[in-house]
Amino acid sequence: MKKIAIIGANEFQNKLIIKAKKLGYETHVFAWKEDAPGEKTADYFYPISIVDKEEILNICKRIKPCAITSIASDLAMITVNFVASALNLPCNSKECLNFTTNKFIMRKKLSESKMYTPNFLKVTQANYLNKLKDIKNLFFQDDDLPVIVKPTDRSGSRGITKVYNIESIE
Repeated sequence: MKKIAIIGANEFQNKLIIKAKKLGYETHVFAWKEDAPGEKTADYFYPISIVDKEEILNICKRIKPCAITSIASDLAMITVNFVASALNLPCNSKECLNFTTNKFIMRKKLSESKMYTPNFLKVTQANYLNKLKDIKNLFFQDDDLPVIVKPTDRSGSRGITKVYNIESIE
């Protein structure tokens, strides 16, 4: 039987697990144990953090999947690419992985390609005071509020803060 490794077990990945099973794959799912739907749906569930790529690789070497994947998770894609590359399975290029998992690089690439992207600026704790003027000029005009502060390395709405005034930016 064909085996597929799936990183993550939440409701998004559960749809993938169900589809893979319908297509005749034996599903091997890796995620924290937290009673996510995919824990029960999977043929085999491994209670391992999706960022523990070395441990997942070791198990995948043993089970020999024909593919490894995930959906709706930037964080999972790092592990997917790591394992797929090590097992010579199809995967994204390192450049593509970098563009899709780092929100600053993604916005920069979209902008360079003349595609619409909201105003953006990379700010770190170390350069915050130096960037404060840029932040005010770029984001705190009357019609631009609120602004979004987002980590570069999280998917969806994780870690997002809506900021309504410059005093709250830090």
